[in-house]
Parts: sequence; C-alpha cells; structure tokens
Amino acid sequence: MHKRIIPVSSGKGGVGKTTFAVNLALSLAQYGRTVLIDLDTGTSSVRSVINTPVANDLYHFFRKETPLTQCITPLSPALDPRGEYKQFGFIAAPLHLVDEIANMNQRARDRLIDAINQLDAAYVVLDLKAGIDPAVLDFLPTTNSGVLVFTPSHPAATLAASNIVKTLIFRRLRSLFYPGSPLFQQFPQGKLDYAQVKNLIDETEDSYSDHIENLDAFYRRVHQEFPGHPVSLLLQSMIDNFDVFYVLNRFDGLENSYTQVIEPFVAQLTQMLSPRLRIQNLGWIIESESYHQANSSRIPYLLSPEPEPKATPEHKEDFQDELNELYILSGLKEKRTQKEATPQPKKKKVAVNTQDALLAQLQSIERLFADVQPSNVRQNFDYIVSRIRYQLQSGMISNLGDRKIYRRGDMVPLFPTLGD
Repeated sequence: MHKRIIPVSSGKGGVGKTTFAVNLALSLAQYGRTVLIDLDTGTSSVRSVINTPVANDLYHFFRKETPLTQCITPLSPALDPRGEYKQFGFIAAPLHLVDEIANMNQRARDRLIDAINQLDAAYVVLDLKAGIDPAVLDFLPTTNSGVLVFTPSHPAATLAASNIVKTLIFRRLRSLFYPGSPLFQQFPQGKLDYAQVKNLIDETEDSYSDHIENLDAFYRRVHQEFPGHPVSLLLQSMIDNFDVFYVLNRFDGLENSYTQVIEPFVAQLTQMLSPRLRIQNLGWIIESESYHQANSSRIPYLLSPEPEPKATPEHKEDFQDELNELYILSGLKEKRTQKEATPQPKKKKVAVNTQDALLAQLQSIERLFADVQPSNVRQNFDYIVSRIRYQLQSGMISNLGDRKIYRRGDMVPLFPTLGD
C-alpha cells in the first residue's frame, strides 16, 4: 500500500480533534511507520499532550532550514518503555506563536507540502487547525473530506464542518476551471467557455442566491449549456465519487448524537451540495472521563499504563428501541415500536433526498453497533482503524485521505483524457 496522508479537521475548536488525531496516529503505528504533524501552528497542541522532549519542530524547518525528517520526534522511553509504538513519531508546531508560520503564505505552504510528500511513512496524520482558511484547505484531500470530528456537545461545529465540505468541493472546481488550466487543453478550441463555467460556479457557491441551489442543479445547467460535452461527465464523477468521512467524539447516546450531529449535518450537505455525496461514519468514541483527562497528564490515552475499566454499554434491546424511535421520529419508518404505552410520535417532514441520506446513516449506525458495541475507548479506536484500513485496501482514488497533497493544477492529470 502507498503512503496515505490523512488529515483530521473540525468546523470549530472544542470537539476533541487533537486528542483524536494523537490516538489515531498511535493506533495506525501498530500497522506501519506513522508520522503525526501538528498543523494547528498557533497553539502547539500536540506538544502539549505528549510529554516528550522536542529537539526540532516546524520553527526549525522554516527558520533554520532543518529537513522535515529531522523534525520528527519519537516517543520518550518513559511513555513507551516496551517500544510498542516505535513506529510512531510526531512533528510539533513551534513552541510559541510565530506569525509567519501560524499564518503561512502560499510559498511556505507549498514548501511544507513538498516536504510532507517526501516523508517515508505508511501513514501521515495531519492535525489541522479548526475552521476554514488556506492553512486548512491546502492540506485537505482532493476527492474526500479527510476525517471530520464531531461531538454532540458542540452542535455549531457540526454545521461549520459542512461548510468545510462545501468549500473543499468548490475549491476543487476552481482549481480545474481557471485561466490557463491544463483541463482546457483537452478540449477543442471554442467548445468550452471558461468564463461561462466560472459564472455558473460563482452562482452555485453564492449562499445569498438560490438561482442555482446546489451541485446537482449546477451539473444540470452545465449539461444544458454544453450539451454532450465530456466535461459534464467529469463533473458528475466528481459529485458521485466524493466521500465525506466523520467520527462521533464523546458519544453519549444515540438520540443525542443523531439529533445534534447526524441529522443537521446530512440535511445541510444534501440541501446545499447533493444527496449523492457518500457520507460515511467511521465510528464513535464513547464519553469517557479518563480519555479526555489524559491530556492533563500529557500521557495520550492509548499510552496510559492502566486500561480504563470497561464502561457499561447500552443494552442491545434498549439500543434497538432507541434506534426504532429515531426511524419513526425522522419519518423514515412507518411502523412504531412495541411499547404500547408510548404514543405515536408526530413524524417530521423530511425532503425525499435528505430522507434517503439519513436512512443510510441510521443503517450505518445499526451495522456499526452490530459489529462492535461501545464498550471502551480502546475498542472504539480498534474499530475506527479497521474501518480506515479497509477503506485504503480497495485502492480507489476517493479513498480516505490521499497519496500526496496536491497543489493547484495538479488535479487535472488525475482525470482520464476527456477527448472531444
């Protein structure tokens, strides 16, 4: 398997993104050389949760011309006395705020991208800063979202994450349709008007206009204005093969997670983009005090010397009852549960396309629960990593993460020659 670069991001801070990224990288290190890179360069958060001396970090890479390979810090023997995580290393952000690193210009980002692409590792996990800006977008994959981290306790971050997906897709469109793009060299002169396509992209992305309401409507307009043109096939492929991956952090019950995270996230994506996006739940991390307190001790949870006592999982029958109630409340099932004392709930009005997408998410949760019940955090990470490795084994371009970080214009060669 080729090297895989897996970004971890969130719409807003406070969802446990760095804690998840650290423990994900440790889990992946059981299967191959793994480097975790702290790209939340204004906070140095990875360094803060791993109690290991750091000799070189991104300050030395940018200011002292130190090769990125020499900025990789292995775990100290105190944290890994038996060498179980010898394939793990991390690259820390600068110890203190350095403005030109925290707010890298395009040239600095390109330099770092080239260095990351040259790292010798099976997995590179990127802990990105929260929110949307070039320091995030430039490091995200071209055909999927990377791993988005949500938590039911921070619903605003969920809607912000849907904007990451939207911005990422439109950024990809703009990286294909710009003056001088190699894409236009594949078409006969005069058969595709760059300005016309750009105007359609602008209208679709504009949140204050409903002239072209989403990507599906955009695709139909392109198909109408350029009938039979192969570019419409390219656009359809981009929509149909874009994957959105997410993890539920601090999972404290199905109903809360569904109503605070899954339902608003899916509804927003289907409304402003397309119900044909493939949305995939990689798993959940149950609510655990010791998991979140591990940051205070600066010992990542998976390096903790004592395993956490087994949490009490939801009883399977209770889980199925709750799941059935959600199907009904969401208008996804007509049949009510067998609890006769429970009055028939009023069904929500859900758009058909959104309904299909929500049904897929509930079915995914049902399969997830059947595969592994939420007993403890270690088992949660085992399951998530098995799902990630399964995604990577098929070798498809839209798999989680990417083989490299692509610059503007690099995406065109990813598509086959389109011809006339």
